[in-house]
Amino acid sequence: MPTSTRKSTLSKSLQHLLRMLNRLRLHNRNFSLITNTCIGGIVYHDLGLRFLSPTINCGIRDHAEFFTFCTHLRHYLSLPLDFITSQWSYPVATLHGDYGNVTVYFSHYKTREQAEDCWEKRKERVNWDNIVVLMDGDNCTPDQVAAFAALPQSHKVIFTMSQRASCACEFPLNHPDYKPTELLEYGPLHGALRWYELLDVVQFLNSGRIRRNPLAK
Repeated sequence: MPTSTRKSTLSKSLQHLLRMLNRLRLHNRNFSLITNTCIGGIVYHDLGLRFLSPTINCGIRDHAEFFTFCTHLRHYLSLPLDFITSQWSYPVATLHGDYGNVTVYFSHYKTREQAEDCWEKRKERVNWDNIVVLMDGDNCTPDQVAAFAALPQSHKVIFTMSQRASCACEFPLNHPDYKPTELLEYGPLHGALRWYELLDVVQFLNSGRIRRNPLAK
């Protein structure tokens, strides 16, 4: 068997094993994960959980808009999606809120009808007593990290390119092999872990504690 094939087989076996272990470790199973990218869907999928959030397979690209969305989450999730004409080949919609507009990019959906149907169904599943905010913020400035830290949700984490965390909710992606935009790709532990798993995600979901995954050297 070629070396590359053996590595691929080993990686997939390790991925499966670690995924099963994470599912056994997870106690907090009914959280609603609010995210600015499609990372939420990956986390739910890897943990074998039902999608309890509308921010699945879509993104809120403007950081300030995402902060506004999270700060006034009930308000924005009460609003209808207003689909707009854009340069993109996938649906894009605006939430016209009292605190400013928020644009949502449905990059993994083909039609407006499909995007709206999934958004509306998953809105109804939100567990308001168990909101978790996870942000891909590898290009955030220190001021934007501070704005994230000021969000009203207590259970939150932001991934950044900092060399060390400057606030209690910041997780630094300071691995020598990590590159921006690779957060959802496999990399650490011979390709068995995704890069976001530099964070001990299960520990974070269970307790809110932010610590490095001991397996991710």
